[in-house]
Amino acid sequence: MRGNGRSSGFTLVEVVIASAIFVLLSINVWMVTKAGRSAAATGTFMMTLEDELHLTVDRISLALMAADSSAVDGPAMKPLSSESVSYQANLGLEDGQVVHGPLEEIQWIPVATEDGRIVWRERPSEVEEREMTWSNAVPQAYEDAVAGNGIDDNLNEIEDERGLAFTMEGARVDIHVTVERVDEHGRRRPLSRTTQITCRN
Repeated sequence: MRGNGRSSGFTLVEVVIASAIFVLLSINVWMVTKAGRSAAATGTFMMTLEDELHLTVDRISLALMAADSSAVDGPAMKPLSSESVSYQANLGLEDGQVVHGPLEEIQWIPVATEDGRIVWRERPSEVEEREMTWSNAVPQAYEDAVAGNGIDDNLNEIEDERGLAFTMEGARVDIHVTVERVDEHGRRRPLSRTTQITCRN
């Protein structure tokens, strides 16, 4: 005698519902994974940019802290600024006289329409000249500044400052640096830092 019970297996409706749930779960997992990868890539990008900014500012700061304040040339007083500075390190005293190191120079040099690089030189224009690039991702203008409009756009008391800008008052030098690179989404991402140092007297 044949039983009236239902045979084992799934109906078409159950298969469709299970498939829909599986697809929705797969999409959610994919979206979470994609968001996590994007966040990780952005975090890595910003950490690399921060490292470049801090290393560049620290190199400039250390160089100028060793400079004799009377042998520093280039930085202007606010609201003006300069994208270059030349200086000589104070090596100490010999027979009561200050001994200076060779002439050194830190300068922003344009390399493309919107970008430039920060270059350090020792003995510029001499046969023994040495040169090193400290950053190659420095824009024309400091963050939130518009170059050439004669206005203090970012309210830092400086007009038309470059991506590298120096101001000086007495033995104090203010160093303003912006580094900027294009992220994985094609957006230009700037980071800026301002620091103050005091040259040697």
